[in-house]
Amino acid sequence: MAALSYEILTDPVPLQTSGSDDAQTSVAGTVYIVVSNPTTDWVPWYQIEVVLPCGKEAGDLTDRPDMIKTGIEPYAVRFGDVPKDEWDAGTRTFTVSAALGGLFTPGDSMVLSLDGFPVSDKEGLVRLTVNEISGGDPGDGVRTHPLTLSLLKRAPKAPRNFRPEEALVDGGENVILVWDAPDTLTYTIEGPDGLSVPVPQRSGPDWRWSPGPGDAPLRDATYTLVATSPDGRQPGYFLTTTVAVRRPEFEAVTATQGLFAPRIEGTTDKGVIVLTEDGVEVLAADGEPGLVSAGKADVEGVTTRWVRGRDAAAGWIEFPAAGLNVFRGEGDRKWGTVAADKADLNGINTAWVQGRDAAAGWIEFPAAGVNVFRGEGDRQWGTVAADKADLNDLVTDRARVKDRLTLDGGLTVTDVLETQSGPSRLIVHGRLDAEGELSAAQNASIGGELSVNGELRASQSAEIAGAVVASDLTVRGKLRTNHEQFKLIVEGESLFREQANANGGLAVRNEHAGWLVHAKGEQVSIQGDLRVHGAFRSDS
Repeated sequence: MAALSYEILTDPVPLQTSGSDDAQTSVAGTVYIVVSNPTTDWVPWYQIEVVLPCGKEAGDLTDRPDMIKTGIEPYAVRFGDVPKDEWDAGTRTFTVSAALGGLFTPGDSMVLSLDGFPVSDKEGLVRLTVNEISGGDPGDGVRTHPLTLSLLKRAPKAPRNFRPEEALVDGGENVILVWDAPDTLTYTIEGPDGLSVPVPQRSGPDWRWSPGPGDAPLRDATYTLVATSPDGRQPGYFLTTTVAVRRPEFEAVTATQGLFAPRIEGTTDKGVIVLTEDGVEVLAADGEPGLVSAGKADVEGVTTRWVRGRDAAAGWIEFPAAGLNVFRGEGDRKWGTVAADKADLNGINTAWVQGRDAAAGWIEFPAAGVNVFRGEGDRQWGTVAADKADLNDLVTDRARVKDRLTLDGGLTVTDVLETQSGPSRLIVHGRLDAEGELSAAQNASIGGELSVNGELRASQSAEIAGAVVASDLTVRGKLRTNHEQFKLIVEGESLFREQANANGGLAVRNEHAGWLVHAKGEQVSIQGDLRVHGAFRSDS
């Protein structure tokens, strides 16, 4: 017989069969083997082998030996080697050894554990084979002592492992709930709406249930499994499980502390809002940039490639690196119109500028400067109206000044008129016609002809080197001419310091008596008295 004593324990007691082919969701079992020295003597030992039956039959412990995790809790080693353990899934052998030998003192114990494996799904008695290599009674030497340890597998007496086959589903996707339980109980499922649905008796190895058509969850849902005995002698069992919906749907959501999500997608129209590190990205259903519609947008800044009106015929704005392009809605990139009450700009580059309608004047900007045209007609020169014009040069065919013309730098009319700096001088090249009043505050020197159709007033001396032609001439009320009668009228006394020649005749008249002296040709006629104060001489 074996030199050491063996006791086998399980968790749970007894081991419960898995009842499912999915090892990841099956209930894990644990087996403990307690090895002890029940004698009053020291017991030497070298190796203990535990061989497990593996498969799907009633006498097999598990069909997944690869999932077994082994361990050892050694006794207090006083002499010899510290025990070491090794698990070989291929041979299904758990080996504990002390190569140089170990010593069990009286009452010492060592615990071997096998954990984490799914228990095979058929009820039955499982036998574990143990081979102990140890020293027995004095004189027996080292021997191998075989023995068998047994444990029991039972189907669960109460429902367990209530779970969905898929814990995360899409909204409206079918849900399958499974559980392990005996056939002696009656089962109902309470859904998230609180209604209870009876579960039909199973026809396969596992219990399975799904909601009816149209009852698949649209948001996270919790289901409760209620198990009762038909005769009512056993207490009821209640197990719950929750199915998470990948894209839940709600009638309304109120988030008082904020809503946190990487993206939001529509349910009918599949537009998408993506919350990025920089803000929000709006996408259409095909993943391309989408459309944002709003009555009003209040933002700090907008970054976009172009902006357009509400329909395809509306104008649109493009934002190249140079600034801003405005296009018409119809046509292919045709320049559009910017309408504004006021524009505050640092600069404008344009071919022309026109008023609000087709009849308004317009301005063109050739390389030489500015052209102003009328609105009607084909490029007819227009009028520039301004309160003040500050120009370096003025080139024009005609000019009219309504109020005052002030020339600080002088005036030059080619081959006609010019002013000069220094003593104030006005030089007229050619004829000067003054149809109105011509006033000279100082001397007026005219080297050529002076024609005055109106009045000529010289406040000071007027020196005329040539002829003076005047239709009517008045000199300070003393001398005047009569254009109609071709008369020279002297209102006061006439004094000729030099010779006075009257080639056409001379007549001396009295206002009341008529003529007094009349010279015509070679004859002098005197009417009235002739008085000579001094000598009188006659050649005949």
